[in-house]
Amino acid sequence: REAQVEQLRERGIDVAAVMASGQLEVRTWDESYLIGGSFDPRRQFAYLRERVTEGRGLGFPATRLIGSLDWVVERPEVMPDVLAYETRVDKWLRDRPDVVVCTYDLRRHGARAVADVLGLHSSAIVGGVPRTRLAVEREPARDRLLTAASRLFRDVGVQRTGVDALIAEARVAKATFYRHFPSKDDLVVAWLRDFRTRWLDEVRDNVADNAAAPGEAIPLFFEAIADWLEAGNFRGCPYLNTSAELADPSHPARAVVTDYLREVEDYLTELAAKAGSRDPRVLGAALQTLTAGAIALGVARQSRQPAMVARDAARGLLAQALGV
Repeated sequence: REAQVEQLRERGIDVAAVMASGQLEVRTWDESYLIGGSFDPRRQFAYLRERVTEGRGLGFPATRLIGSLDWVVERPEVMPDVLAYETRVDKWLRDRPDVVVCTYDLRRHGARAVADVLGLHSSAIVGGVPRTRLAVEREPARDRLLTAASRLFRDVGVQRTGVDALIAEARVAKATFYRHFPSKDDLVVAWLRDFRTRWLDEVRDNVADNAAAPGEAIPLFFEAIADWLEAGNFRGCPYLNTSAELADPSHPARAVVTDYLREVEDYLTELAAKAGSRDPRVLGAALQTLTAGAIALGVARQSRQPAMVARDAARGLLAQALGV
């Protein structure tokens, strides 16, 4: 820790001042990546989320986490776990203002180790020169179209986004677009089914990582909703947004929305059952109604507070369902 702090001082940073303001926090490997002497990808991901949430709570719009990972090279057996962690972080950071940077002193390691390190990351800067994995540079056209849809449908809306805008954003030919998606409606359906859109997966992972007991899962669900809303700049739920945009009940996307909302209710019913609810289906439906209201009000007010109010209401409903 002292070596890192001294480097910051040498670069003209008033370390004491920025630490006192909460802008800087320095931790050792034993306090972050290697708690208890081992690397646990689930624990580390939860740690990452906690730091980002903590930064939001202090009023900072974004958090930058810089981790020295030379220990990875010294423990090649952890490479698969680190790769799984990096993949999950890449997915989680998509569309977020937060940044995670992993640093290595490549002068300390041989060519084989350097190659392994570069293989862990989708992009890297070596000697000041950006390097990107070939697989990333050659992202398939279908994936580029889904990425373009994710941004444009979220920022502009499904109805207001035309095929030409999608083609330009994805940098593909018109023929390529129609080879993958016969119509824009087909792309809307694929986008709703794509992992980039499935906010429930992210929230569910958060709950699984942090709920120490079944009764904690439901309040944690609403806290995760608050974090997700805030991280996405309060744009809301793509499924509810799309449903509101598509007036035609026969639009193929409406079936996807219906299925997904049923999945959310089933998940909340499952949490209610594990918590010991006497009628988990009724409680699950009530919790889903709270969820939709929390998201809608969170977007309207640009605030996480409605989700926190919903959390407290959910605690009351759970206590009532348990007969407490």
